[in-house]
Amino acid sequence: MASQDLTQGNIPSQLVRMTIPMFLGISSMIVAGMIETVYIGILGADQLAAYSFTFPLIMALSSVSMGIGTGAASVIARAQGQGDRRRVQVLTTHAMLLTLVLVVLLVMLGEWGQHRLFAAMGAEGRIQDLISSYMRIWILGLALFTLPMVANTVLRAVGNAKVPGYVMTTTSGLQVILSPIVIFGLLGMPALGFIGSAWASIATGLVRTFGMLWVLVRQERLIIVGKGSLDGLGESARTILYIGFPSMLNSLIGPVSMATTIWLLSQHGAQVVAAFGITSRFEMLVTMVLMSLSGSIGPFVGQNWGARKIDRIYSALSTAYRFCIVWGLVCFALLGPFGDNLVALVNDEPALVEAAGWYLLLVPVSFGLLGIGMISGSTFVALGHPVPTTVLALLRMVVIYIPVAFLLNHFFGYIGIFCATLIANLVMGCMAFLWSRRLLRQEITRIDMI
Repeated sequence: MASQDLTQGNIPSQLVRMTIPMFLGISSMIVAGMIETVYIGILGADQLAAYSFTFPLIMALSSVSMGIGTGAASVIARAQGQGDRRRVQVLTTHAMLLTLVLVVLLVMLGEWGQHRLFAAMGAEGRIQDLISSYMRIWILGLALFTLPMVANTVLRAVGNAKVPGYVMTTTSGLQVILSPIVIFGLLGMPALGFIGSAWASIATGLVRTFGMLWVLVRQERLIIVGKGSLDGLGESARTILYIGFPSMLNSLIGPVSMATTIWLLSQHGAQVVAAFGITSRFEMLVTMVLMSLSGSIGPFVGQNWGARKIDRIYSALSTAYRFCIVWGLVCFALLGPFGDNLVALVNDEPALVEAAGWYLLLVPVSFGLLGIGMISGSTFVALGHPVPTTVLALLRMVVIYIPVAFLLNHFFGYIGIFCATLIANLVMGCMAFLWSRRLLRQEITRIDMI
């Protein structure tokens, strides 16, 4: 086994050992997505805009499934901290089964509603046709995208971030190699164009799924096969979904926010939508460091909470918060002055570059507090309290972002929409920090009284 006991040892080094493999794995996926964006940008602005329109639905379908992974990881980390390996195996097995059931439902729902969704977002004509041809293929491989993500979350809960990080990095490299072959028709392959990207994603997902399942079954032995594998499934489902269902709602908020953003931006032209698609990839890449750290904090807090080592939790959170602020400042210093030059490497149309430049000048200011919000959200879930994360996400989108985006769009155009993102991130980060500190103190008082 490659799992790691996070309840003893040097805290910063443990966080680094957990964070780096996760960052390399997930950032390699994002880099592969950015390179994919370059390939699609070569095909034309319409294809790039169509690709940008698909982001919210892809995020929604993937994120809902990840709710199961989040719920399972929370209870698995605490069981691991308590030394209950059998319960870890049961919960892992049942989490994967629940994911498969959910994927079937999501594929059916996606097939039925995707055309209506994209039309409501402002897609029409040739762009709508391109979207339909792409999503018709992509959605069939949904299980190949969600199962590896859930497996990765579970493996991190038991302290194994290294091996799944290798799997994700390797398969992302495969996608970078495979995509241009099927998109442009290299090495004797037929040129599939835009839909070639969807086929390359499915092929990569197939390899990634087999890799992750090998780690779960052969290396960590976390999957129960055969007799007894379904015993206690109902109880596991309730335990996982208690945290997983609010996490699903929380995960859906991001895609809804993105869909609203794209709808507003579509009023300013396809080039502005395409600019947002490109900058979203850059944003995901630099904030992936923060997301990886927050993904490491969850298992760390969960295991140490199960072992009742409170001082280690406070020390880890303090280290993580300081890193978020420093990283946010670094991102702003790099993306603010040079963002438009980076975007021009993908597509140099003036209107597109100008819009992307404004986004990368404004939004990175908030990355430090955005990271603090991520860390706080992982802390809520690790302690078995998913509702605060959902409440904060709803406040960020419904109470702050959407009204402010509509208002500032009226006065300042798409620049106002980007400012709304900045404001929402700053407010959410501050509120999440204060709430998580208060909840942690309350939980400590509660267990002291038991």
